[in-house]
Amino acid sequence: MKRSFKLSLLLGFALLVSSPAVLPAISSPKVDKLPTVDWWRSKVKSQIAASAGKRYNGCVFGDSISSGLGNTLGQLNYNFAMGGMSSVSLLEQLKQLKIGNVQCQKAVIAIGTNDAMFSISDRAFKNNLHQIVTLTRTLGASEITLIPAFYSTVEASYNPDVAGTLDRVDEISELIRQVATEQDVKLVGDEIQPLFRDRSLKQEVTFDGVHLNDSGKAIYRKVLLNLLNNSTVSSR
Repeated sequence: MKRSFKLSLLLGFALLVSSPAVLPAISSPKVDKLPTVDWWRSKVKSQIAASAGKRYNGCVFGDSISSGLGNTLGQLNYNFAMGGMSSVSLLEQLKQLKIGNVQCQKAVIAIGTNDAMFSISDRAFKNNLHQIVTLTRTLGASEITLIPAFYSTVEASYNPDVAGTLDRVDEISELIRQVATEQDVKLVGDEIQPLFRDRSLKQEVTFDGVHLNDSGKAIYRKVLLNLLNNSTVSSR
């Protein structure tokens, strides 16, 4: 009787351990697939249709943090930012804009926040960003400014579905600083610090731990307008 009970117990344990339902899930690497998505392609085409052959005072390139500002940067500036963008999709977007003969006198590149969440190597990110700066110059930009990756709140940074870790954001921002030096372009420094407390996004400037609320947008909009409408050199 005891032997039968022990065998049943061991068999049950073996089945439990071998069951796929109780094994830890292995998440697939997150990659930027936007260039293959129909809505993204359509959006880029509409941007080209609206701006082809025009020369803007300033152009903003980035992800949902920048796109959240919409068209509030003035008629002489164009906001090309789109949600979900990383260095991968921005590189493809710029290639298309070049074909469309879009021109920008100044450019602000705010990319890297999603790269911190995606599976991209340091080398690949730096290579993408170097190409991005080079392509932006071919659009006529004589003044280019890079913005470091944005922190999320501490709580959001623990959710890989919405943000990269704070450490990875720091790593991406360091790569951005390196590219700024190597490409001899400006880098935003203290200007965006009012959005952050230490190494995290302030709770009072976000509605979800990642994206800016109205208060956060007001701070960020002021930074971008200062960059686009004057030629003062930001700290590197």
